[in-house]
Amino acid sequence: QGWVILEITGSPFMVGLAPGLGGVANMLFSPFGGVLVDRFNRRTILMLAQIIMAAAILILGLLFIAGLIEVWHILIISMVQRTMMGLQLTARNTLMYNLVGPKVFMNAMAGQFMSVHIATIIGPLAAGFILAAFGPGPLFLVISSVIFLSAILLLPVPSGTQTERPVGSVWLNLREGVSFAMGNRSIRTVMWTVLITDGLGYSSWSMFPVVTRDILDAGPVVLGLLATFLGAGGLIGTLALSSFGDFKPKGRVFIGAAFCFGAFLVLFAFSRFLPLSLALILLTGTSAVTYDILAHTLLMSLTPDAMRGRVMGLYTFLMSGISLGSLALGTVASWLGVKWALTGSGSIIATNALRVTPMAQTLSEKTTLETE
Repeated sequence: QGWVILEITGSPFMVGLAPGLGGVANMLFSPFGGVLVDRFNRRTILMLAQIIMAAAILILGLLFIAGLIEVWHILIISMVQRTMMGLQLTARNTLMYNLVGPKVFMNAMAGQFMSVHIATIIGPLAAGFILAAFGPGPLFLVISSVIFLSAILLLPVPSGTQTERPVGSVWLNLREGVSFAMGNRSIRTVMWTVLITDGLGYSSWSMFPVVTRDILDAGPVVLGLLATFLGAGGLIGTLALSSFGDFKPKGRVFIGAAFCFGAFLVLFAFSRFLPLSLALILLTGTSAVTYDILAHTLLMSLTPDAMRGRVMGLYTFLMSGISLGSLALGTVASWLGVKWALTGSGSIIATNALRVTPMAQTLSEKTTLETE
């Protein structure tokens, strides 16, 4: 979507606007989505979110093929897509915790991320070739078909056991979730780190089309390569984490990975040599997925089952900062250039990780107690 918007408008700001609007929509919906995940069957909600997202992308592909596409179509569908992605994340993680339990949840998260990154290695590279050869319409039809298939594959998955479901109004349930998250210092620390790291780190991926064009002077195939190496780095991170089992210093590794994420992003911003850029984005992907798996593991381990949907809904609310960060990055890139936009993001991420380092031991100890 970012490459298509860049071709239509030529504006880095517009590249960031689509995920930015999606982030606003997700931000408004995700806290209530967390309440739904606690109140209803988590597998059903997950399937419904995937079907809605697939339908939105199908419409996008058909609009391209019919020659009716306009930028505002992409913006609206981006809002639907990102809202459903947030609901999927909340439902998927809580469902998985119910199925596997606390002792192996980190390994289950690593397995989930491994499957995602294997697809990420293959998918973006293939997408770059499809986009270059056939255009965006057929590409979006392929993506939609894959998401529909993923919903069907959930049918044999057990629904899991929810030990307790909240009662009362949706607003009351939401207030209970917010009060719990705000009153727990460990969860507040993880949430703050997520706000900074996800909001400024993951949003940098939306600038890949601009980096490809303005820094690396390349086209769609190199754009696909960047995403592929990012996925390969994520795969390395998942393999490394899963090999360690249920290790104790989760808090220290979580904060250390967030610092490395920011540092490698700064180095990537200054590289104009494609092999070096690919190596740096591989290391960035390794750090990012390590941080991300441990963020999910810490939040799920520190939260009681009846509250997990709402805590993950708030986590998704903060993750909406990815899209708002994309909007900010697009704005800064338009003014100062994409290199300085990414440098600023990486520097803030690394600095914040250093600031919360004193909480690392506490996070490690509390998570260990929960899994023993």
